[in-house]
Amino acid sequence: MSKLSYPLKKYIKAVESIAQEKGLADVRITPNKGSVVRFELYEKGESIPMSIWIIHHSHNRKKEIWSKEDYKKAARNLNCEYDFLMERIKNS
Repeated sequence: MSKLSYPLKKYIKAVESIAQEKGLADVRITPNKGSVVRFELYEKGESIPMSIWIIHHSHNRKKEIWSKEDYKKAARNLNCEYDFLMERIKNS
């Protein structure tokens, strides 16, 4: 079983690289109140996001993501396998 406490920075790098490979135009990342981060994916030439999801991270300086569901949300919205996303996070 894979470790589920990767830093937010690694998660963001993995999401951005997979989105670029898939040909998406933009990934907008917006920190909300406290430990909530909102992700929006945009197709080329569109002003309305094709998908939106929210994740939660720890309240300390490390900002680690612990919930398996938060990793699954990224895989589902990026249209890739969960294992592929986890490998990308490990290697980033």
